[in-house]
Amino acid sequence: MSAEEVARIEEQAFQRMAPVISHEIRNPLAVIGNSAYFIKAKLTATGGVDPKIEKHIGIIESEVKRANETLGEILAFTRMRQPALVTQSLNALVEGVVKTLALGAVKAAFEKAPGDPQVSVDADLIAKCVAHLLRNAAEAVEKGAVRVRVEAEGKLCAVEVADSGPGLAAEAEEKLFTPFSTTKPRGIGLGLAFVRKAVERHNGKVSLKGKPGKGVTARIELPLA
Repeated sequence: MSAEEVARIEEQAFQRMAPVISHEIRNPLAVIGNSAYFIKAKLTATGGVDPKIEKHIGIIESEVKRANETLGEILAFTRMRQPALVTQSLNALVEGVVKTLALGAVKAAFEKAPGDPQVSVDADLIAKCVAHLLRNAAEAVEKGAVRVRVEAEGKLCAVEVADSGPGLAAEAEEKLFTPFSTTKPRGIGLGLAFVRKAVERHNGKVSLKGKPGKGVTARIELPLA
């Protein structure tokens, strides 16, 4: 059995398993969240909440939210719809993400492609891909700036997101697109797997290039409309 066949079987098993896991975990998470809210409301009504208790209730609420977001990532990957294609400006799509995405202390420098290249894409899916690459870049630099560029050449156009962070070892580049592979202390490693899956459904491709200490450049290539 080839590696591609093994990967396909694993993904099919994951697709069947994910909704069950989500259902079985989200129900108790909802109970925990509702209980934390009830306790906080009762304590407030009876004369206020001790700061230490309030802190720990906040931790419960924060962790419930993070767990739900993790389940959302799993379902977004396993239940990704087929793209609803609409011809549109790639410059405008990417610029919209850059302007609306909160990156904390990091600034995103955006460079448009001349000629306003048009692509036939599902704007929501591609926007999520660009947003994920931007968040990765922002986490790598923590403060300062990242560069976002749209370009077109021949029958292709591309979005590049570059950072000046700690970089990436060559052997890690391909591995990071594998589901559940991550170099982060927190997270489940589905972000880049989601990006690859979404981009490939647009007949495009995504790549990472980086060297230790030299930052990383992520590139999405898409066919022109």
